[in-house]
Amino acid sequence: MLDVNTRVLGLIKGDFHGTDGYLPYDQIERLRKESNIQILEDESMRVFYFAFNMSRPPFDNVHFRRALNYAFDYNGFINDILKGSVARNPSPNPNNLWGTPKDIKGYEFDLDKARAELAKANVQLRPITINPLAGFPETEQAAVLFGNALRRIGIEARIEAAPWNIVSDRFRNKDTMHDMVPLWKSTYYADPNNWVGELFTTRHHGGRNTTWYSNAELDRITDEALKITDQNERAKLYDKAIRHIVDEAVGIFVYNTKWFGPYSNRIGGIRFSPIGNGQEMRWAYFK
Repeated sequence: MLDVNTRVLGLIKGDFHGTDGYLPYDQIERLRKESNIQILEDESMRVFYFAFNMSRPPFDNVHFRRALNYAFDYNGFINDILKGSVARNPSPNPNNLWGTPKDIKGYEFDLDKARAELAKANVQLRPITINPLAGFPETEQAAVLFGNALRRIGIEARIEAAPWNIVSDRFRNKDTMHDMVPLWKSTYYADPNNWVGELFTTRHHGGRNTTWYSNAELDRITDEALKITDQNERAKLYDKAIRHIVDEAVGIFVYNTKWFGPYSNRIGGIRFSPIGNGQEMRWAYFK
């Protein structure tokens, strides 16, 4: 069901017994008021970010990418739109996973710094497209917020929402992917390579690497991290890789998710795991 209200009303009426943990927070608050609904909560590892198509200009320019990073209103999005229901996550790696630099600050919303980086880029500007996911209002809210800020620094942004199956098909070819896509990177396995390695290394082009970014040194570091088993040594390598990605502004990293699982009170046995973000149903049962 693409429509959020349909899912929420179905839960309230008892037509459905549960739905995913991806509802907008205002809908979670709405469901909290219903006596027949339970809201389960847990900390997740699901990073929300903007993927850039770096195969085409001006996204191949690091100063342009840094300008975009300074142009996103992180606090406004997290605290005002999402009501503080998520945690700021300034890198591609979840804050609550090993290998993440503890002192990394990432970028902040600062249009003066954005304009300064844009001046350094010295590129020919063109209209850019943001491709949010239809049926996921949060991605559309992020796109609209970002588009408004971009216009304030002289960049025209066009927003073109599409269902996930269409967006994912476009990802496979650098010529069909939109300029920017706001989306989540979920936990397929709880290891930094799930994020740092798969999202940005050359061998994952056309697959999990939807940015088309390529850097020989980053490839070397992440490949080395896969060859050793000592977690402390691997953490040092991922620390270095993450710092590189943030410095190169290889995407806009916004937050780490908190999971809110809406279920009927008739349902028991739900166990949360960041792998699948709470969609594991093997233990679910009717009370």
